[in-house]
Amino acid sequence: MFYTLATISGVLVILYGLILLTRRKFMVKRGYLNIFIFFMSTLNPTIKLMEMGYGFPLLFIGILLIFALVIIISRGRYTLTNINEKMVSSTLIDILEEKNLSYEDKNTVILEDYDSKQISYRQSLNSVEINLTEILTLPFYKELKVELRTRIKAINLTVFPTLGCSLIILGAIFLMILQYL
Repeated sequence: MFYTLATISGVLVILYGLILLTRRKFMVKRGYLNIFIFFMSTLNPTIKLMEMGYGFPLLFIGILLIFALVIIISRGRYTLTNINEKMVSSTLIDILEEKNLSYEDKNTVILEDYDSKQISYRQSLNSVEINLTEILTLPFYKELKVELRTRIKAINLTVFPTLGCSLIILGAIFLMILQYL
């Protein structure tokens, strides 16, 4: 069972890498990625605990509680793939200017009219993690999120999909290691 699930996980990592190689830009909730990482890291211990005789319902409840915690912590956080920080910054500023919202731009966008709430973002390889947690309760949150997603997809510039290449290599190494276990 472990080898089957581990092989599926390795193949999923490679598939995600291949999707990133297409250079399509998309926005993914950070919680989904965190759940996948959690699943990958707890796969072996969970199977070992089940083999030791611990009840499946108890393990299932524990895993569900951790999933819920991960989703709550990740609320309002997104990963924009195949894009860089400059693209996100200019797109975000354009949207805020169109909505006549005053802001201050210092590697994070600070909304001056809304108690200095911040929209922070940081680049990692060819993706940008954007944190909209502080503006979840503001009236324009959903509209801003949809507009950001739409405009990011419309950008014609591309970046080299470093993350996609890395994930394909990582998935291949993972599958090769499984062959020798």
